[in-house]
Amino acid sequence: MTPEKAGAPAARGHAQSVLEVPAATSYLAVIRELVVAAAREYCFPATELAKIVMAVDEACVNVVEHAYGGEADLEHARIEIRLDVGPGRLDVTILDRSPVAFSPLGHTVPDLAAYLESGGPKGLGILILLRFMDQVSHSYSPGSGNRLHLVKYLSPERPFGK
Repeated sequence: MTPEKAGAPAARGHAQSVLEVPAATSYLAVIRELVVAAAREYCFPATELAKIVMAVDEACVNVVEHAYGGEADLEHARIEIRLDVGPGRLDVTILDRSPVAFSPLGHTVPDLAAYLESGGPKGLGILILLRFMDQVSHSYSPGSGNRLHLVKYLSPERPFGK
């Protein structure tokens, strides 16, 4: 039985990938493809894969909209994605070079009932990040930009190696 069918992590070491794209929503599909390929290679189930992709997508949209203020000056507005995936764990680091510190963790987590009542089309990004990923951290360095680190374990109750 293959590891995927058995539900066990693949018997392989860590793989790392780096992708840098213009900070434009038209490049989100490229980022999604990379994340999907990495998570599938290490046997993340479809439900967890969907959560990872949605969280990464939301984080990248935030970079485009908030860190860079829209899709202007694509020559300098860039998003770098770093993936480190191995048995049982996927780390995604999202970097930008924005002069603006933007932490999704610095905002209030929306009340879902109030959100649904208001019918608002936006505003669930923080909730998505915190509910769909197992760890979320942010840092900002002037001159370097924002760094958002997302971690997803294959089994949140028992991270691989612990």
